[in-house]
Amino acid sequence: MFGKVIVLIVSILSLLLTYNFIRTSLVYKNKQEVDQILSYLNKYLTQTYFAPVAIKTQYNSILVRPEADYCKRSDLYKFYHPDIVMKDTYTFREARGVIRETLRSSYYDCIPQMTYKLKNTQYLPRHVLPVQLTLPFTYYDQLVHKFQVGQESLCLFQKYNHLITRHVLSHKDNLMNNQYLYLDSLKKSGVDQDCINNATFIPKTYRLFNKQDCEEFFTYLDSAEYKSVIERDGPQFITKVGLEVHRGRGIKVLFPDETRILQDTYKHGKRCGIDKSLLVAQKYIGNPMLFNDHKIEFRVYWVLASTNPIIAYAYDKTLIRRCIATFDKFSLDKEAHVCNTAVVQSTLQKKGSDLYMREDNSDESELYIDWKLDYLQDLLLKQGKIKDTKWLQNYLYPTIDRMIIHAIRSTQQKFNRDSRLAEFFAADFILTDDLQIYIMEMNYNPQTLKTTLAREKQHAKMTQDMIEIQNAYLRSKYLRFRKIITKLASRMNKEKRPLDQLLTNKTIDEINSAYVDKLDQGIEISEGNLFRLVMDENLPGTKKYKDLIQQKCI
Repeated sequence: MFGKVIVLIVSILSLLLTYNFIRTSLVYKNKQEVDQILSYLNKYLTQTYFAPVAIKTQYNSILVRPEADYCKRSDLYKFYHPDIVMKDTYTFREARGVIRETLRSSYYDCIPQMTYKLKNTQYLPRHVLPVQLTLPFTYYDQLVHKFQVGQESLCLFQKYNHLITRHVLSHKDNLMNNQYLYLDSLKKSGVDQDCINNATFIPKTYRLFNKQDCEEFFTYLDSAEYKSVIERDGPQFITKVGLEVHRGRGIKVLFPDETRILQDTYKHGKRCGIDKSLLVAQKYIGNPMLFNDHKIEFRVYWVLASTNPIIAYAYDKTLIRRCIATFDKFSLDKEAHVCNTAVVQSTLQKKGSDLYMREDNSDESELYIDWKLDYLQDLLLKQGKIKDTKWLQNYLYPTIDRMIIHAIRSTQQKFNRDSRLAEFFAADFILTDDLQIYIMEMNYNPQTLKTTLAREKQHAKMTQDMIEIQNAYLRSKYLRFRKIITKLASRMNKEKRPLDQLLTNKTIDEINSAYVDKLDQGIEISEGNLFRLVMDENLPGTKKYKDLIQQKCI
């Protein structure tokens, strides 16, 4: 009897092992071949599309230890577990705030203990990247700087939220320098003045690191014309520092004292070409749109969803903020001219107030006007400044989108054309009293603060919408490559031929085509997503620019 029980147990275990072997064989069909193909794809696509540039970077701030075989393991796991990509979202973020809270509440945070390493501290990397990771959404961009792309990070079945050359848009000196280089190239191509005006997105700016611009600027400052203008109209310029200087830092309104200091620094232009400070002097907008007698600016959030090809979306919800001091163009108070949140915060703290205000505190909550631009249209209609009840659709949105497109076009030659990369930006606009619009600056990693409950909810929704866009393009690409990989693996196994013998020109073309970001395979962006398409190079002719740029201007 006992012997029969033993035989029965052995039989059951044998059947279970056989079943498990068959199940594993079916699930991991052609595993060896798939492994070889994925290794090849990561190497080929990285060498072909990811061109690292020499940028001085800091320490590995995200406390993750690189692993040489990470992409090999991660992509193989995702290939045999499609739900990881197609149904779930695995992410992480090292910086605190609304974005991390939203990621944790809506998706799988696969490194929940993640923090970032402070400079000059001795902490060693304590984490590894999980194989399930699909959308790393870090604050710092170390995954492209401190890791071997295609091996240790940025695998085929991942989408990253940073662009290695984002500084060409976010550094003020680069933004303005690229604007002028862009306009010069258009002029040399023979386009007419209307095209030049259409492509201009920032106010008149002098690059003080450019000798010619610098000399012209100081010649004008010393002129009788300038002295007459400032007596009549107040400050005419602001200066801004390039590089990573945001949140109101480095901005100076050229009041008389500030002007004298600048003239002394540059010896009235004699040091032009010698002083290489990345300083720009920009025309001050002295007739801004006012709200309750305060200057207002508005911020448009937008995402560069891909650079292969260039695809961009802008967010419909717009953060409108007003300066904390009543506007007076002759006022010497920076708070009347600069509406940046950091400047407002500093002023409120000096008053003993709290930036993170309650909704019922109307005086302070009006500093952050969380409205859609429909309310701005209603205000202008009541003031009689516009008559078109569709002014937003017919003028403001197209103008905003066109300026973002031109900003992208002015810098696109410096982008890494890689579909694994993306970037989150904010464009700060100013609207004049006569309804002219200008971009004042671009910011990457824009602040998403909790200054009001409405603003916190807006930023949470915006984060979810960004993730949906990233997922849509990643999932489309995943399905395209599954077909290619499955086909190649089957042929390798059936024909007993190595991969290199199957990589014909036609197959390479299919791989390159599959790597181009596009929405297909039945995947779409939901109607509830508040991002609108601004630019898509997949589309033909001027449609790639929403017909906002004429063919003669391209």
